[in-house]
Amino acid sequence: MNDLEERNNIKEIIIKTAKNKLYNIINEWCKSNAKGCTGGEMREKRGSDIEIFVLTTINKIGELLNIDLRACCGNDDKKDLIINLSNGKKLIKQHQVDIHIYLNNTFVAVIECKSYLDSCYYVRACNDFKMFKKFDYNIKNYIFTLENAISEDTKLFTDYMNENICDNIFYMLDGKRTSSKPIYDIKHVKSINEKELTKFIDFIFILGNI
Repeated sequence: MNDLEERNNIKEIIIKTAKNKLYNIINEWCKSNAKGCTGGEMREKRGSDIEIFVLTTINKIGELLNIDLRACCGNDDKKDLIINLSNGKKLIKQHQVDIHIYLNNTFVAVIECKSYLDSCYYVRACNDFKMFKKFDYNIKNYIFTLENAISEDTKLFTDYMNENICDNIFYMLDGKRTSSKPIYDIKHVKSINEKELTKFIDFIFILGNI
C-alpha cells in the first residue's frame, strides 16, 4: 500500500468514526431531553459536547497520521493582546475562542463551535477573529456548527463588514434550523451531511499539510 492509499484509508476511518460520534451525541441529547433536562442544562451540554468532538477529532487525526497537529481548549490557552500605552506601560487583555490549533508547535488556526449559527453568533465570532488579527496573530479562522440559522444575505453582509475574516464554516446537518423543531427532540433529528463532514476532515488534513 502506498502513502496515498494509506492516507485515504485513514481518512475513511476518521469520517466513519466522526459520523457515528455525531449521531451518538445527538442521540444522547434526545435522551437527556426526554428525561426533562432544562433549557440551560441542554445549552451547556450541547456546547460542551461539540467542542469535545472537534478537539478529539483533530487530535485523533494528528495521532493517526503521526504528525505534530494538536488542538486544545481555548480557555486553557488564552493569548495576550498587548497595547503599548503612551506612558510606557502596557495594557494586556487575554483572548481566546473555543478551540486553538497548533502545527509543529506553531499556533495556526482557531475554531468557534456552535450547536447552531445565527446572525448574532456569527457577528460575535467574526469580532473575536478580528481581535486576533488586530494583534498580529497570523492564523486561520473557522466555525464548526451543526445547524445553519443565518440567511445568505446576512452572512454576505457580515463578511463584507468584517473583511471576510472567517475562512470557512462547516455545517454538519442537513436543512435550516427551526427553533420549534429542536434536533434534541427525537421527532426532529436531522441527517448528518456527509459531504460537509468530509469537507471538515479534509480541512484538517490540509491544515496539517498532508
